[in-house]
Amino acid sequence: MDAHMPTSSLCASYQEFHKSSSLSKIALSDQRNTFPPMPTGFFSKPNNTLPNDTQIQDTTASSNNNCICNRPASHIVCTRCGFELVGRLQKVCPDHPKKLALMDHRECPNRLCKSIHLIEVSLQQ
Repeated sequence: MDAHMPTSSLCASYQEFHKSSSLSKIALSDQRNTFPPMPTGFFSKPNNTLPNDTQIQDTTASSNNNCICNRPASHIVCTRCGFELVGRLQKVCPDHPKKLALMDHRECPNRLCKSIHLIEVSLQQ
């Protein structure tokens, strides 16, 4: 049994493949033209069906009262080991609960302690 195909049949099968692939390219280009056009106005404007008294009010004026994002630095003391530093204790802002200040401390920076029991003492008098 010979495992190799004769070269004449190989060339013939390649030519058939090449012809079929070129036909498929033409068929694909024809199919692109047959697609329906994109729908217009897919996203409609929302209807404001809520009465005026139940619509959400603008909270930008009141957000300055509760926001603690820009608070000043304070004196932080670890209640476990007594380590002291100047900075800010990590707290959740009531107005921006997903905002996280990366330089705020949530645990003691002492390598031997790493306690979460920190207290914040204000530097302003």
